[in-house]
Amino acid sequence: MIRTAVIGFASMWYNNQNIFRYKRRRFTDMLDDDVRIRPAVPEEAEELSDIAWSSKGYWEYPVEVMNEFRSFLLIREEFIENNIVYLAENEETEEKIGFYALEKDDEKGQWWLRHMWVIPEYIGSGIGGELFLHACETAETVGAEEIYILSDPSGTEFFTHLGAEQIGEELFKVGNLDRILPVLKIKL
Repeated sequence: MIRTAVIGFASMWYNNQNIFRYKRRRFTDMLDDDVRIRPAVPEEAEELSDIAWSSKGYWEYPVEVMNEFRSFLLIREEFIENNIVYLAENEETEEKIGFYALEKDDEKGQWWLRHMWVIPEYIGSGIGGELFLHACETAETVGAEEIYILSDPSGTEFFTHLGAEQIGEELFKVGNLDRILPVLKIKL
């Protein structure tokens, strides 16, 4: 189901550097720039934190709530070194557009989509769907049979549209905030 939901937005191929590239077809309000998805490097941690911060801010949380998210939205070099992190960028300008991170919970043997963020100017452009498809394909290459997602309520509809199903809820503590968040799963 994922492949048919997302593949319509782009044709894909690997080049000799194993970087996913997308050539967009023309859709209403879709990007017509070339976008590449490539592995992030630890030195880009600050830029990825900025993407996460601006993307979270798109949902108009009050300032005091956004401040509680600060530690969760901070991407550290060690996180990039120890997990699978890919970013989308404009091929010509190298502008960073979004990123995702997969993390394995070794104790449970589960793969989790820990981060998936797109800068506000590109929300609704198809980049999120492309990143999610790429994350699913990447997870398959490392042996995952499913991906778990602890979703912000504002992102749940996006993930279910792409084939994930809600399987429960989980208490998520960030700073002084306690939030009940949907847990989703997608079979690969």
